[in-house]
Amino acid sequence: MKRRNQLVSLLLTACMAGGCLAGCGGNTKAPEESSVKNETTAKEVQNETTGGAAAGTEEVDPYGPVSSEKTVIHVGRAESANVTYPDGEDSHNNYIVKYLQDQLNTEYIYDFSVDDASYPTKVAMAIASGDMPDVMNVTYTQLVQLVNAGAVEDMTDAFATYRSDALKKCFDSTNGMSEGLATFDGRLMAIPDIQPGMDSVPLVYIRGDWMEELGLEEPKSLDDIVNIARTFMEKNPGGNVTDGIAVGLSSDKKLVQKNGGTWHVNGLFTLFDAYPKMWIKQEDGSVVYGSITEEARTALGEIRALVEEGVIDPSFAVRDSEQCVEMISNGQAGIFFGAWWSNQWPVVSMLEGAADSVKWNSYVAPLNAEGKLNVPMKSPTTTYIVVKKGSSEEIKEAVVKTVNYQYDLDQSQAENVRPNGMDSPFSWHYYPINVLHCDYDAKEKQIQSVMDCIDGKVAYDDLSGDGKTWYNGYTAVQKDGFRKTVEKNISTANGWGWANGAWTVQSQADKLNLQYAASYADSPSMESLWATLETQEDEFYLQVLTGNTSVDEFDKFVSQWKALGGDTITQEMTELSGAN
Repeated sequence: MKRRNQLVSLLLTACMAGGCLAGCGGNTKAPEESSVKNETTAKEVQNETTGGAAAGTEEVDPYGPVSSEKTVIHVGRAESANVTYPDGEDSHNNYIVKYLQDQLNTEYIYDFSVDDASYPTKVAMAIASGDMPDVMNVTYTQLVQLVNAGAVEDMTDAFATYRSDALKKCFDSTNGMSEGLATFDGRLMAIPDIQPGMDSVPLVYIRGDWMEELGLEEPKSLDDIVNIARTFMEKNPGGNVTDGIAVGLSSDKKLVQKNGGTWHVNGLFTLFDAYPKMWIKQEDGSVVYGSITEEARTALGEIRALVEEGVIDPSFAVRDSEQCVEMISNGQAGIFFGAWWSNQWPVVSMLEGAADSVKWNSYVAPLNAEGKLNVPMKSPTTTYIVVKKGSSEEIKEAVVKTVNYQYDLDQSQAENVRPNGMDSPFSWHYYPINVLHCDYDAKEKQIQSVMDCIDGKVAYDDLSGDGKTWYNGYTAVQKDGFRKTVEKNISTANGWGWANGAWTVQSQADKLNLQYAASYADSPSMESLWATLETQEDEFYLQVLTGNTSVDEFDKFVSQWKALGGDTITQEMTELSGAN
């Protein structure tokens, strides 16, 4: 079914980097049961029109040189401030870029490479001026604008022809969701990224040494967590406790982090069946925005009670990530909420500078009355690789093949490419097309293979590079303890952190109640209305939780939200989700 009737024509000169929801149509069931009603994947289109990638042509090498002549690709990219490069190298001059250029006979020229914060504005300016590089990453809103303006290349045939079997497997892990979102009128107009779904699972982190000292048991319910927080505040282990649960705002000033993160209260909302910032399909088939439901009202009231009691300090509203790390490191609080990867950051960095006795435990909690942790699953896709209209077929081929290599490098953690073996620093931010492709269920499979290897069910050599890193770290800490592991190699300790966090989730997989959005797409009216609606929502939630507004004002907030365009967007989201 064509999507042009679902999208509005937008002027390029009005292009701004919107903060809208990204994703694709789906439902509240698991991905294998999802139905993307309005989209046809690029592979299906290719099979229908040509009989398959290789129909009538010789077999294509997805890793071979693009041409005997060097293919030059102009790139626009974002820089991450948290990336460390080998001495003398940078984002443009590093061993990964050199490896890709040698393998594909390409040259990557960075037309612009700016920090993450400046990147959305830089892309918006490039689009508005028409002076775009050959390839860059854009938001969903920008993708729609570019498609409607005819400013980007159709990638259907190139993607179906040149993508590797490994990259196809990566996209298959989303059951068509990622490709579906980038498909317009049956044509794939961008290459979506894919992020790991495990990021969505909210874990609670607690000072294990304090729990042991005070004889506290593993938490399961919210009451258990609150009791631990109260006990920490009353007994004051370490002598510096001032707070129960360390909470802060994300870099974009959000309390609820829809894609997972650290210092949030996501798990406190979902405990009450509330899913803020998520479009939910209800039992009657209708679609509702999770931030305006009665369950959200209830959750707000319950969390506000924790703030009033002091279990959550009211100053969370002006506290950022760095301040939260300082609080935890100083022993002012012994509890915070995070993702599986929080076992690596901030936990490893905090343990590195702490006394040997300090211990952090992670748990799947708080569980509801049925013993389940409600998990609001993120969209697998948040950004899109676009190729400028008028680019050569060689450039399109080079882009797809670059992504093939980038995916494989991430799977192996560049094990055979690092100049000094696994001791060489590595990050996916080294890639010239700075985007991540990771199977949606990659972390679950990875940690399970590591644990199977520990149990003798899988050979060590059969683990991917990342799996070996996790295995080495996990077993090293088991054998020698964290302190000795850090002294030997911080990278090994980081591997322990990632493995420990992922195993916290995977070992408790039967307790996870995965909730998928009715649709992860942006509706047409979001481009003009969403910024105002989201600002209103964020301000109201903070006002309630800090006590400046009563939760009794919730109905007024909902009425205003609907009047400001919420009803219009809800109707559009209902159509996108295919709800009756």
